[in-house]
Amino acid sequence: MKAWLCGLDDDEISSVSSILTFIGIEHSTSLTAFHLPDFVVLGKAISSFELDEMVPVISLNESMEVEGDYNVWFCPLPWRSQTLSSVLKEIKQLHTFPQASGVNLNLHVRHLEALLIRQALVSTQGVVSKAAQNLQIQRTTLIEKMRRYNIDKSEF
Repeated sequence: MKAWLCGLDDDEISSVSSILTFIGIEHSTSLTAFHLPDFVVLGKAISSFELDEMVPVISLNESMEVEGDYNVWFCPLPWRSQTLSSVLKEIKQLHTFPQASGVNLNLHVRHLEALLIRQALVSTQGVVSKAAQNLQIQRTTLIEKMRRYNIDKSEF
């Protein structure tokens, strides 16, 4: 799983990072680090939130004004790994079941495409031409898709 940390102060980043690292969740304060995170952690200072994509939100605030139909959990610090584990289990279930309001097919296709590209690059140790062959697409097409999804071959 991947988490985007948004609006956290230094103390919050330190506390949240240590727990997320402990339970094996990749995280970053930069939204461009991931094409689409599995969830967002909002700092205590954030009082309202709106994002283009429907991503689950964990807020360090006691309450918050939410613009849109987000799944939001209010989890002020300090976190306990047991408490967070139950929230993460719910977030994982959201990804496996279609929402009552429908499924954003474009979002799921992009997520799957980025995942398949990463897997191909891992299996070829970052060799783009071999990964393109495995995916049965042109090398230039793969390079364009890597650019679109912010995938850097040096990661592999």
